Amino acid sequence: MKKRLSVVVMCAAIVSGVESFAQSPNGPGPIVSTDGEPSGPPASTTLRMNGTIGKYDVSASLLSVSTSNGTVQLALSSGARIREGWHRIDAQALEKLTGYRAAIRYSEADGVKTVESIHVFGKHERSER
Repeated sequence: MKKRLSVVVMCAAIVSGVESFAQSPNGPGPIVSTDGEPSGPPASTTLRMNGTIGKYDVSASLLSVSTSNGTVQLALSSGARIREGWHRIDAQALEKLTGYRAAIRYSEADGVKTVESIHVFGKHERSER
């Protein structure tokens, strides 16, 4: 009899636990951080774009890239990884690479696009790798 009673109690605990974790009909609730405060969606998103290097302003660390949707201005962070082919290059070398194709990974937070990495290809080389 003790075994049956403990099995019934265990099943009731499992069922009540599952119900408490079930999703509400209005969707999931707010995301709560470890300190108990609600937090919003992630602060930034990482994206990729292919285009042609237009101009690089060293003093402002701004890169202009021409894409099929128009020209885009991107801020270049100090930790951005830049390479041409298989070789790592300095950010100042981007000034001399006007007209070269590039694949760029960047993050966007609050409308500001910041470069994480740039892979520069030849002027006529395809960038869809």
